[in-house]
Amino acid sequence: MHTCNFMDFFGFGWGGGWIGMLIAVAVLALAIYFVCRLFSRKPCNFDRRDTLNILKHRLASGEITQEEYEKLKNVI
Repeated sequence: MHTCNFMDFFGFGWGGGWIGMLIAVAVLALAIYFVCRLFSRKPCNFDRRDTLNILKHRLASGEITQEEYEKLKNVI
């Protein structure tokens, strides 16, 4: 005759219950981690005008030459 053990009923016996529960918790934690990383990314605020202003400032302060300025401006 088969008896129903309370611990086996909920999967906490010596079988795969604990291992299955640990795997499920790990998968859930990873899913939450990746969803949080996905939504916490800040948008890229790249503005070409800001970059050109930085280049102009570097040219004016003598950090770069006119040729370097023109080359970098074409890259942007």
